[in-house]
Amino acid sequence: MHASDLLELAASRGASVQLAVIHRGRTVVDGAVRCQPDALGWLFSASKPFTSLLVHRLAGEGLLDLDAPVAAYWPDYGSGRRWPRSERTSKAGTTLRDVLTHRSAVPSAGPYPAAVMAMHRTEASLQRVAGGRRRDRRYGAGPAYQPLDFGFILAEVARRAVGRDGGRGVGGDGDVGWAGLLRELVLEPAGLHDVHPGVPDSELPRCLPFDGSLRAAPGGPVIAALLNRRVVRQAQIPAAGISTTALELARFYRYLLHVPEREALCTPSSDGGPDGWTRLPTRWGTGVQLGGTGAGCPLGETSTERTFGHNGSDVCLGWADPDLDLAVGLVTDRASGHPADRRLLVEVSDAIRSLAANSSGGASEILTTS
Repeated sequence: MHASDLLELAASRGASVQLAVIHRGRTVVDGAVRCQPDALGWLFSASKPFTSLLVHRLAGEGLLDLDAPVAAYWPDYGSGRRWPRSERTSKAGTTLRDVLTHRSAVPSAGPYPAAVMAMHRTEASLQRVAGGRRRDRRYGAGPAYQPLDFGFILAEVARRAVGRDGGRGVGGDGDVGWAGLLRELVLEPAGLHDVHPGVPDSELPRCLPFDGSLRAAPGGPVIAALLNRRVVRQAQIPAAGISTTALELARFYRYLLHVPEREALCTPSSDGGPDGWTRLPTRWGTGVQLGGTGAGCPLGETSTERTFGHNGSDVCLGWADPDLDLAVGLVTDRASGHPADRRLLVEVSDAIRSLAANSSGGASEILTTS
């Protein structure tokens, strides 16, 4: 199997696809099928590690304490104003580490469909998240994935913590925002100039639209109607709304292989059992997903526990394998929700890993596609 075979496999379900692979520091795959190679894909939850790294970086600077309550930085979060406070439902003791490891016991404050519909409205989303309550009876025994609230909590805490310090990530309106902090502390140091936490006007024509045809059924037409909107693509949605190319995503993971925060990001926080929200076997780190859960793991059935990354709703995927010195980015336009999409991610990840592991003569044995 060569690079062209990997790209053909990734596109085998008919989606528009970009695939990038960096092996031993060299870009060995950089190709696109049915879309431009510089089209901007919406990453869904493959966005999360960007925000996770930002939080770990602020903790390293002493501006955040991961074991401090979220409410120490954002008092309204601990009050849960929409419901009467009780010891059982109060979020006052929920820490930043709880959020990073999906142990807040609040996967979604309020009905999740309503949260999705309003995710582009930052203030409304923050009010919703602050007003939520713990659901320990259902989710308190282990990790329960936070699809959207993860990002809103961490971004708001970062904004408030840096606002106290002053002078960082300040936008044109004088506010200290998640997007500015991300650019200053993560994207610029990583040399990532085509990663967008909200797409600017000048780059909107490059956005890869989601397939809303019946080919992407059952979920595609609904997702396309929701996400193929300017207001969503330009919104700041820290857990899901970063737009970029597969190559930039792979470069981000190449960067993560060498940052001092990698050990903290990859510190295991669960054993790979079923997640309380998704019901899927998942091994969580402290801001990323970890490999090694076998069949169904989007990072590959053959992935090890040292592999780390994040799935983006079976639409986009980024991961790195430190033992193989391998970084991968995959972007598509297919948000069907069909189980075959996840199976394809697993197959592609395993094929990439196999090819890299068997390239005994070095990275040059893998052909480059562009």
